[in-house]
Amino acid sequence: MIELHDVTKIYDGQTVPAVEDLTLKIEEGETCVFVGPSGCGKSTILRMINRMIEQTSGDVLIDGKDVRETDPNQLRMSIGYVIQQIGLLPHRTVAENIGIVPRLHGWGKDRVAARVDELLELMGLDPEETRTKFPAQLSGGQMQRVGVARAMAVDPPVMLMDEPFGAVDPIVRSRLQDEFLRLQREMRKTICFVTHDINEAIKMGDTIAIFTKGRLVQHGTPQEILSHPKNEFVKDFIGQDRVVKMLTLFQVHNIARPNPCIIRENELPDIGRKMQQEQAPVIFLVDDSGKPCGLITAEDLERETANGAGTERLKELAYSKRGAFIGGDLLLNDALSYMLEWDTDYLGVMNGRGLAEVLSMADIRECACRKEGDQ
Repeated sequence: MIELHDVTKIYDGQTVPAVEDLTLKIEEGETCVFVGPSGCGKSTILRMINRMIEQTSGDVLIDGKDVRETDPNQLRMSIGYVIQQIGLLPHRTVAENIGIVPRLHGWGKDRVAARVDELLELMGLDPEETRTKFPAQLSGGQMQRVGVARAMAVDPPVMLMDEPFGAVDPIVRSRLQDEFLRLQREMRKTICFVTHDINEAIKMGDTIAIFTKGRLVQHGTPQEILSHPKNEFVKDFIGQDRVVKMLTLFQVHNIARPNPCIIRENELPDIGRKMQQEQAPVIFLVDDSGKPCGLITAEDLERETANGAGTERLKELAYSKRGAFIGGDLLLNDALSYMLEWDTDYLGVMNGRGLAEVLSMADIRECACRKEGDQ
């Protein structure tokens, strides 16, 4: 969908290129995140794609067509553009801001109004409450949502997003990221997304392009870059916790094991035989309704049995891990945090029907080492 061939940009009066010999291909429906230090050329690339600035040399193509063959205004009207400062017109209402591009396309009043309401609902904003407000009456997160809605107004196939969530607090930022990922699963736009935050790049990108000093250093999937950083710059930029970052690419259900060993309180006297029979390293205690109450590991059982512990002590031990249960859609790095919080090497994995799987520290370690590729 987007291709850049040997693209270079040298600003007037400068000798060092802002972007140098960039060749990059972004597939249809892909989110490619541009990441790197400030001044490395990320935003310049976006502006060359929509012809806000012209490249010094090389070619920029959208859907196989050179952008220089299209009138700049027509080109920009067909591309969604979101910036960190949002850029809403302060003297226009939310509805008027979102409807700017549709009106330029000649849409009728009713069609524009319907599209505005549709997008506000899509962004999780109440049209009745929001459409007549002015930007100053919105929170930072609401303004960001309106900015994204405006960029999507005419359903453009390509969207350019320049640090779109950088101006809001971390909690709102995470929610906006999650919301946009949900939308993208439905929309499948081709997106160039600029950030300086490698964690945001890993979360948001199908692919990541890492830049420094105007040059592309490495381009690949988050897994490829985390597993095989090209050089020391990429390693340093990713950070020392790249194996932990790898865990953010996988959910619990990707590696959890089925058929956990389960026992009820009235069966506790028989716990040793049951664990041995099922060759289970951990057993989960459930109440009469089947709700998980805690867990006991084989090591715990061996130690307590050697100390002469009875049923009440085993029940107390199990209940001390009463919070060691998670959902299958949780990311592995968050699951690791749960293990540390509850001081356990095992977690029960819940689904809509109850306790369904078991996740172990060994499973997480095996996944990190296998995916990291260097172990």
